[in-house]
Amino acid sequence: MKRVLVLGAAGAIGRHVVSATLGCSAAGHAIVADRDADAAARIAALHPGRADALTLDLFDDSALRAAVAASDAVLNCAGPFYKTSLPVLAAAIATRKPYLDVCDGWDTTKALIQQDAAAREAGIAAIVGLGGSPGITNLLGRIAAGELDRCDSLVTVAGIDPGPAPDGAASKAPPRSVHWARQIGGTVDIWQDSHAVAVKPLQRIDLNLPRLGTRRFHLIGHPEALTLPRALPGLVSARHALALSKREGALAEALAEGVSAGDITADDAARQIAEPSARPLSLRFAMMWARLMGGFARDLPPFFALATGEKNGRTMRVMAAITRLPPGGAAGAAAAALAVGMELALTHRLDRIGVSPPEAAIDPYIFFEEFASAATPQGTAPGPLIRIERAEGA
Repeated sequence: MKRVLVLGAAGAIGRHVVSATLGCSAAGHAIVADRDADAAARIAALHPGRADALTLDLFDDSALRAAVAASDAVLNCAGPFYKTSLPVLAAAIATRKPYLDVCDGWDTTKALIQQDAAAREAGIAAIVGLGGSPGITNLLGRIAAGELDRCDSLVTVAGIDPGPAPDGAASKAPPRSVHWARQIGGTVDIWQDSHAVAVKPLQRIDLNLPRLGTRRFHLIGHPEALTLPRALPGLVSARHALALSKREGALAEALAEGVSAGDITADDAARQIAEPSARPLSLRFAMMWARLMGGFARDLPPFFALATGEKNGRTMRVMAAITRLPPGGAAGAAAAALAVGMELALTHRLDRIGVSPPEAAIDPYIFFEEFASAATPQGTAPGPLIRIERAEGA
């Protein structure tokens, strides 16, 4: 049985990862690593005899390498990933240990993939961005595109209802703002006209979904838009979108437009996200009106991908959607995905070594076969995990 090092193990995702990891057949023991010694000890105590706590500073290179060297695989859940991913990956390459993370930064993902040659030389697999989104969304994208003879456009979407803050934590910020707030005022890369293009984030995207009809989403910078074209040659367009409530969408659009026009600074926007009292009266009224128009669309799949292209000479749209998730919402889904990736890495069932996004190294059908056990309550048979919807026309 293997020893698995979980970094950031006391965090919102990390604590779920420890449980999910120990539920896999390949893992016998978890090293619960976190900079908070007491929190790591509490998580380890939930798994007596199968977990040990480790107080670890990820920026202490010698301590990090020693911890990685003492394990059989490392799972990085410690954010912010633009600070932690590269040093942890470097330690994994140096000690020749498999590496997996849930990094969701499009710019950080590009930097990680540049370490591919070093990882291949070390003979290790490193899967970056294997959570809910990115992760599940990437693999759904491959499935949707595979249903077409030619795939021209692909949009991955995080449609999951964010629900309450984890552990009842109080926050005045909108529930999904953690995903879009830091993008305000800048540009993000998407795939457009067969190459990477810098665009403004939080633009509206209206998608005509099979069976569900036209729905509105918001564009954000995310790894899927840059990694999927590598796995799907010929793809003309790739974007990632977020489902927001009408109220949160009104806030995101107003702040993005304000910063872009120079009417407010990025710091002003951050303050207005965190403190409703800092929002001007006009924005409060706009958000109140938007709220009257409807809340979060609860009939959306939690994660899905929409592919547009050609099938048998006809223009077609294909949506591949996951129908259910493990307990724990988005954090539970990310943890289960990372644990499945770990199982595939330790049992040598990945398609390549080196640094890869999920779709380049993982067979999506094998992945979802393994994932289904975590997403299916014991003793139930609720139907297929992946639903495919098709419609003619663009």
